[in-house]
Amino acid sequence: MDHAWKKLNATLYNLSHDYLLITIAGVLFFLIQAYIGYRTYQHYNRKLDKLEKKLDEIRSRLK
Repeated sequence: MDHAWKKLNATLYNLSHDYLLITIAGVLFFLIQAYIGYRTYQHYNRKLDKLEKKLDEIRSRLK
């Protein structure tokens, strides 16, 4: 069992220096950030739409 852990550790150590792995991690990071940003945009866009609807209702009452 100890041999398996050493082999896994050596493999992970070798992969940690692989530029492809670093590139994939970077791309995943920015994709996740873009998704979070998009979801945040959707959330606040819905709130803005509700606010605009309320303002339109107030304007129509004042006319």
